[in-house]
Amino acid sequence: MRALQVTVLCGISGWALLAAGATLEVGPGKPFAAPSAAIQAAKDGDTILIDTAGKYNGDVCTVRPSNLTIRGVGPGRAKLAAAGRDAGGKGIWVTAGNDITAENIEFTGARVRDRNGAGIRAEGKNLTLRNCRFYDCENGILGGNGEILIERCSFEHCSLVATPAATHSLYIGERCTKLTFRDNYSTFAHEAHLLKSRAQQNWILYNRLTDEAGTGSAVADFPNGGLVVMVGNILHKGANAQNTRVIAYGFEGIKYAKNGLYVVNNTMVYENRRPNAFFVHVQHAPEGFLPVLGNNLCIGKIPLTNAANFDDLGGNLLFKTAAEAGVADAQHYDYHLQAGSPCIHKGVAVGKVKVDGFDLTPKFQYVHPCKLEPREQAGRIDVGAFAYSQPGSP
Repeated sequence: MRALQVTVLCGISGWALLAAGATLEVGPGKPFAAPSAAIQAAKDGDTILIDTAGKYNGDVCTVRPSNLTIRGVGPGRAKLAAAGRDAGGKGIWVTAGNDITAENIEFTGARVRDRNGAGIRAEGKNLTLRNCRFYDCENGILGGNGEILIERCSFEHCSLVATPAATHSLYIGERCTKLTFRDNYSTFAHEAHLLKSRAQQNWILYNRLTDEAGTGSAVADFPNGGLVVMVGNILHKGANAQNTRVIAYGFEGIKYAKNGLYVVNNTMVYENRRPNAFFVHVQHAPEGFLPVLGNNLCIGKIPLTNAANFDDLGGNLLFKTAAEAGVADAQHYDYHLQAGSPCIHKGVAVGKVKVDGFDLTPKFQYVHPCKLEPREQAGRIDVGAFAYSQPGSP
């Protein structure tokens, strides 16, 4: 039931055989009928392939092997619906092993007794997720340890209304040393955050975080500070949202020695009527702390930031309405620039500012759903998450 993969290397001294782990197949007519059975049989370094045509309702488990890759294969994603079950009272999957990668998998309906269940409860070190979907879960992802990479994933209708537990679309804990969150979509949270992270470092790049008709709390919340780099994101605070925070930093006290907030080339929209709001809201900042803000397109009748002092790179443009900003179709969350937009060629060069060697110049832009495309770089940079593209251009 374990098909051994062998890599053959040719060298001067002859042939060497290196075992690269086994491949375990799951689905109709496969050696394993359910993902949990393959996960229980797996050893460190194995790969599990889940046929997306299979039915896996109620198949929950703790993932204990390390260096494990679990991938849905076939059209769409492999669908794991909780169907009233959970692993250890925590969620659909509990990732206890280290260096686990999951791809092309959908987690739905996570519920547990204490109302803090997750599609994935992340406990082992280092987790990578690609092209996964979290739908109607109390938390999409909860926890985190070591480095977490999340790309091309969606979080929809997660969190709970009026729950005593702190549930969110995803909630990354303080044991996470580095969160990289890129080309993802998070929407329609129920009185909760679209993204909440206590990680020491947060690289939030080219995502769409939009309340839409949801009743969310903060769009992006970093309650304990740390290093936060936000480039090329679409951030939307909807009319039904439960508080005023678009980007919130330090609301529960700064915990880390290394802190920084870099907000560059984002498109931020505020449709809520609640007063005393800011696009970038900083609390409990350490002495000398200066948020770095540049080339942000802001739509709404609120100020850019509450920070008395910040490093203004330039290019931050504020408009009361989407029509003034010259975007394509704000009603359907399309904030591409139209011909004649006052944001075209009004940005400033930001490449001179490096964060741990990272150039803040946006290289890509978000394509819905959960994709990227190269961002046009001709001439002076445009303000916001999108570069203007003339009709008919590739």
